[in-house]
Amino acid sequence: MTTASGDARRKFEFGRHETFTIREGWLSKGLARMSWSQANGGTGFKADLETADSLGLGSRMVKSLQYWMEASGIAAVTKSGKDKAVLASPLGDALLARDPYLEFPVTWWILHVVLSRREGTVINWFLNDWHERTFERSACIDAFSRHVRERAANQTTEAVIQRDVACLLASYAAHSANERPDPEDATTCPLRDLGLLVRHSDTGRFERTRPLDRIPVEAFLACASLVAADMETDGVALGDLLRERNSPGRVLGMDGDMIDEMASLASETYPGRVGISLLGATRTLTLPRLSPESWLELHFSRIGAAR
Repeated sequence: MTTASGDARRKFEFGRHETFTIREGWLSKGLARMSWSQANGGTGFKADLETADSLGLGSRMVKSLQYWMEASGIAAVTKSGKDKAVLASPLGDALLARDPYLEFPVTWWILHVVLSRREGTVINWFLNDWHERTFERSACIDAFSRHVRERAANQTTEAVIQRDVACLLASYAAHSANERPDPEDATTCPLRDLGLLVRHSDTGRFERTRPLDRIPVEAFLACASLVAADMETDGVALGDLLRERNSPGRVLGMDGDMIDEMASLASETYPGRVGISLLGATRTLTLPRLSPESWLELHFSRIGAAR
């Protein structure tokens, strides 16, 4: 089955978040539970009543947590017949060793990069396929609904689409400057701290924003490395890092100047491994195609964080 544009339809992922965003402390709890299970001969994380009771979560919440662990790349699902095991991925292992409580900004930037690349999700669509800078919730719902009709092999209801968009916006939209968030609100998603989206309380409109704090260079390189792997090359034009699907320009909210500055910083930070070359009028970033967990390890080695 194909769309009118000739693009193959794909299966979409609807509602697996159970309407819950990632909540503060969830992923670290999930990592610890998964690690404990594996150390005791278990099959990793299980979204069952025992896990729910152990973590102090409801049954739907623990299902949501398992989904977010998979979607963010810290857990990998393996199947053997009818049996399924949810085990720590290489990225999950790296976090257990380097940042088990997910306290460092680089961790959330890299988890965001992985989340953004999960095809068939509202996050992937929002970052790659819809480009409105300021919008109302209803416009976002209408646009995603249209995209699903045109691109999804599996269709769903308008109510499910509304819930997926609501979860997306609740995950990323920070409060505007004139609205004070409640510091005791445990439902706040850590992804809001990335500064990629803001909700203006006076109008109810949403606005995509550039990150105020500098993105860790290794998060940029993790994103760029995955683009290089997609393109099967070790050198990516800076223009492609702005425009290509899943590129830093799309998923990290970077403009051309920010990408140019970050590429220069990356070449200074990792001389001999990362460089900038000029082919005609095209500036190209050359870099090794390392995994996100490898760039995470390099970040902590660079800043001197102890294991």
